[in-house]
Amino acid sequence: AEIEEVIQMLRDEGKADIEKRDECKAKFQSIESTVSDLTWKVSVNDKNIDKLEKLIALREEDKAKTISEIEDVAAQMEGMEKQRKEEHDEYNVAKNDDKAAIELLEKARDVLAKYYKENKIEMLQAGPDFAVSQDQAPEATFSSKGSRKGESKGIVSLMNMLIEDLEDEIKNGTKDEVDAQLEFEKAMEVAKKLKDSLEEKKTNLEETIAKREEEKVEEHRLKGINLNDKTAELDYKAQIKPDCDWIIGSFEARAKAREGEMN
Repeated sequence: AEIEEVIQMLRDEGKADIEKRDECKAKFQSIESTVSDLTWKVSVNDKNIDKLEKLIALREEDKAKTISEIEDVAAQMEGMEKQRKEEHDEYNVAKNDDKAAIELLEKARDVLAKYYKENKIEMLQAGPDFAVSQDQAPEATFSSKGSRKGESKGIVSLMNMLIEDLEDEIKNGTKDEVDAQLEFEKAMEVAKKLKDSLEEKKTNLEETIAKREEEKVEEHRLKGINLNDKTAELDYKAQIKPDCDWIIGSFEARAKAREGEMN
């Protein structure tokens, strides 16, 4: 009975050695596989982080370019508004000058006409102009004092023509001003649409950059987890290595010793 008890104890010890050896081998294999997998995951994390950093840099460059374009468009719009204001001010000055000149000419014309009327100076109708030959000598006779009465008609007519010219100038200036304002409004509308488009692009880029930054932070978090898990696996391997190395290394010798003892 004592012999059987010893033999059973040796058998149990052999079984325990087998289980311990197989468990160590399985754990070493599992740790090796896990560490290899985690190493690959960390490398993927690094690649994703590098890719995200490059994407962020590209979007930042595009954003800086877009901001510069927005500033250029804003400067152009400001320049257009300044130029339009200057042109409008010039138009108002010219129009007011023309109106003042018309008012002055009309007053002068009315005063002159009244003077002619009160002094009974005849306002003759201007006669037809006849062509004078280039080779024809000028008349040597001098006009008499009374011949100047026809000049009244010429002065009044000249004033009327000046007034008409100034009125036409105001009319044409007003038309040009309306056309210039319409052209300015069209140009400003195009510039505003372009600026709005660039502003929207800038907003989209900022959202994309923020999203990529979040993804980058997440990749760093995952990399940290993978590195911690890898460290934990290696620490566990270092913890069980002495016992496992001993049982694996001495397994055959212990088995032979038990077999001899059982025999």
